[in-house]
Amino acid sequence: MRYCSRAVVISNERIADSFYLMGLGVGQMAADCSPGEFIHLRGLTAEWPFLRRPFSIYSTDGEGRIEIVYKVVGKATAIMSDAIPGDILDVMGPLGTAFTLRPGVSRVIAVGGGVGIPPLVFFCQRYAAAIDGIDLLVGAGTAAELVVPVSLIVEGIGVTYYTEDGTKGEKGLVTDGLRPALEGVGSDDAEVIACGPRGMLAEVARIAGELGLGCQVSVEEVMACGVGACLSCAVPRAGGGYFHACKDGPVFESTHIDWERWTGE
Repeated sequence: MRYCSRAVVISNERIADSFYLMGLGVGQMAADCSPGEFIHLRGLTAEWPFLRRPFSIYSTDGEGRIEIVYKVVGKATAIMSDAIPGDILDVMGPLGTAFTLRPGVSRVIAVGGGVGIPPLVFFCQRYAAAIDGIDLLVGAGTAAELVVPVSLIVEGIGVTYYTEDGTKGEKGLVTDGLRPALEGVGSDDAEVIACGPRGMLAEVARIAGELGLGCQVSVEEVMACGVGACLSCAVPRAGGGYFHACKDGPVFESTHIDWERWTGE
């Protein structure tokens, strides 16, 4: 069910360079959220830009509270960073498609870069007890830009960090860790999920395809309306035409996307 209502800021904590974790009181919506779905937020002050902003759901308690992680990149998120408990935002959601756990899958390798971590953390929280294990690969340019999912101290979840400059964890791109994580994994009982920059997703999809593994990706696009009306979040469809990330996604089977058209490579 989709809700359009007021959300109360419960908490708003800086967790990394330019990254914040915000807790929101959203009532019944919290019980209806699934990993991969997003919310559309708008402030109620005159300073807020005209359009809403989309944010993946990081966690939910199922009883009234959800959390989002956001990066300060413009006017709207700068305003959000100053929010204090008790402030009111306008929220619409949950929106979009969710990750699914395919029957028979016993292991998942999740790959996230930058602000692509939240839906993967939510997936881990939701499904950790249902499968044998989840490997979460987290990447960023530097340690200062790395979102550390502190809530994932859960049995069965292994977290490995990658930074391009080597300031935390393994040195290199997060996709460098995908093949090693997949060693000895059978295509019938494993799945890859990913969220992050377009180029990262394309590489994850390529590796998963070469190994014959199922792969779901959550795309990051500008979503002005959130309901498929403005057509600003077009994603090239394999075989021709376009998806719209806010309505048809943001989670897609990787084979359904025309990566060559989308990345220009």
